[in-house]
Amino acid sequence: MKITEYSRLLVLLGLCTLSSCNSSDSAQTVMKKKKTTKPVAETNYRIGAVSRQPVGQTVQLPGEFHPYQEVTIYPRATGFVDRVLVDRGSAVRKGQVLMTIDAPETEERLAATRSNSLKAQAMLVASREHYRRLLASNKVPGSVSALDLETALARVHADSASLLGEEANYRAMAKLKSYLTVAAPFDGFITERNVHPGALVGTGARQDRPMLVLQQQNRLRLVFDVPETYSSQLRKSEALAFTVSALPGKVFKGKISRRSGTMNQKFRSETVEIDVDNPNRQLQPGMFADISLSATGTPGALAVPTSAVVASTEGQYVIKVEDGRAKRVAIRRGQKSGDMIEIFGDLRDNDQVIFNARETIKEGTAIQ
Repeated sequence: MKITEYSRLLVLLGLCTLSSCNSSDSAQTVMKKKKTTKPVAETNYRIGAVSRQPVGQTVQLPGEFHPYQEVTIYPRATGFVDRVLVDRGSAVRKGQVLMTIDAPETEERLAATRSNSLKAQAMLVASREHYRRLLASNKVPGSVSALDLETALARVHADSASLLGEEANYRAMAKLKSYLTVAAPFDGFITERNVHPGALVGTGARQDRPMLVLQQQNRLRLVFDVPETYSSQLRKSEALAFTVSALPGKVFKGKISRRSGTMNQKFRSETVEIDVDNPNRQLQPGMFADISLSATGTPGALAVPTSAVVASTEGQYVIKVEDGRAKRVAIRRGQKSGDMIEIFGDLRDNDQVIFNARETIKEGTAIQ
């Protein structure tokens, strides 16, 4: 009886061992199959034709308002500030006196040059009269020598030249005196004042800052830079819309007034200006604006989806399908609108390219 139970136990142990061995062999077989299975390469290419269509878009360009005219007023004569008739924010008219400068020595020099001018004029009158009398006496033969007559004529010429010089000195001093009164060159507003009565000013004194700054603000210049890509599409007098961040909800319009006609070498852009009427002064110099520029696209450009362009360390290219194989074609990108982008390269209309291109597609790969 005991022997029978012992035999049964041995049989059960043997069966368990055999089962575990079979399970281990099955697991190893599955693992080997997994290791030897190779991933299937993706061959689901989306192929389409290159099309010739305009890729238009609206771009936002930043701009800044500048005064239509602006002048920094420095002294043109040396003296002490006598009166300042305007201050920051004052509205002035053309020709209005802004300030006066006191320079007593200028008055004295003006009087001296005036006196010298009158003296030279009197000497010229005397020399002319002397020559006239000698000329009249010369009618009697032998009464006046030829040398005296020539000397008198030379004196007339010398006194005439002296008078011209003295009159020029007087006009120069009179002009210098006019510099003591500073007037506005155009209508505008004083935006900066840096002097007060009693201050020494002049060309010889060190002037770190101007005495006054005058700006014309009833008309402004909106200055902005247009990238090279869009510059060729601009037209003079073209109407553009723009908004000002300081005045939300308002849309302004203006026409292109002038263009620089050259590219900034650093930023590859052209400077453009729009003249903006500003009678109520709601716009101020220094404010920023966003200009909406509608780009119609490059005429005759080819377009593809953006997913067809591959940008790698080797450059930018699209993959053209030629005779059932992949061929990389170097391109240059143009304007972009939505999912479409302009491309420029060795391509023709209706050429077949891979729309879902990727860098892993090598040159000469078979395309199905």
